[in-house]
Amino acid sequence: MAMKRVLLLYNPLSGQKRERRDEVVAGIGEIFAVAGLDVEKCATTHPGSAIDQTQTAVNSGFDTIIACGGDGTANEALNGIMRSQSQAALGVLPLGSGNLLATDLRLPVNPLSAARAILRYSPRSIRPGVIKSQGKSGPDCRYFLVAAGVGADADLMYRTAVEVKERWGRKAYFMEMARMIFRRHFPMFQVDWTAADGSERQEKVALVMAIRAEKFPGILQRVRLGSALTRNEFRLLLFKTDSVPLFLNYFASVASGINWRVPNVEVVSSAQFRCMPFESGKPASIHSEADGELLGKLPVEVSISEKNFSLLMP
Repeated sequence: MAMKRVLLLYNPLSGQKRERRDEVVAGIGEIFAVAGLDVEKCATTHPGSAIDQTQTAVNSGFDTIIACGGDGTANEALNGIMRSQSQAALGVLPLGSGNLLATDLRLPVNPLSAARAILRYSPRSIRPGVIKSQGKSGPDCRYFLVAAGVGADADLMYRTAVEVKERWGRKAYFMEMARMIFRRHFPMFQVDWTAADGSERQEKVALVMAIRAEKFPGILQRVRLGSALTRNEFRLLLFKTDSVPLFLNYFASVASGINWRVPNVEVVSSAQFRCMPFESGKPASIHSEADGELLGKLPVEVSISEKNFSLLMP
């Protein structure tokens, strides 16, 4: 289905260079209008508002939602589309502090260049991931695209102040990693998953990451895990150790591009997994995240959704 009526959904407070955000979005709108599209702009108002705004937009006839922001804005737009059960397509343009999805879709870093590129993209049917966790007011269910994590990486997001993230972008997480040096251990939990051969596996871990992205931004661009948005399974990154130095050692190996072997780190394939606390553990201290958004705590279940949506892809 070709794009005709497009909503540019953007977060005026996310990422860096916020003072130029309206100007950039207006420029994107002009590019789309010149291409003959009926385009409107819509600014988010608070965390989570993009979900409702997307639902309202697709119910009123918009056939395409373009998330102009980071992975968080795209995630909320995805959840709005999935909850509305609409046939509207989702596109993304990189304006946020984390642009993993835009990088994976091979979009230019410059948002205006990315807008011109996405006009050549076509909608492709994708089954997103779905993560169920324990939220503050009860069970919570969230769809996601590129990655979800339980344990140390979500703890990293929990400890990274919002204002620091907005000022420094992805660098904020590396700053928090530096502070982790003074911690010796991560809390551990149990993860159960179904392996590619159908066998049931179980491990004690401090972190499990479910990854679908194939291409990563910045210093992580050399990472190759064999994952892809078009595959209906995850590549699971399992940290079978509570050692903070080993955790930092692994990310140093990735950042360097050398990818030296780090003990107790395993990568496997699976379409689903479940995270539970040990009876003697403290589940309240273990968080989850999806597409860079902090979610609920244990118990957590992650799988591939049975429902599809359309994503603008090259």
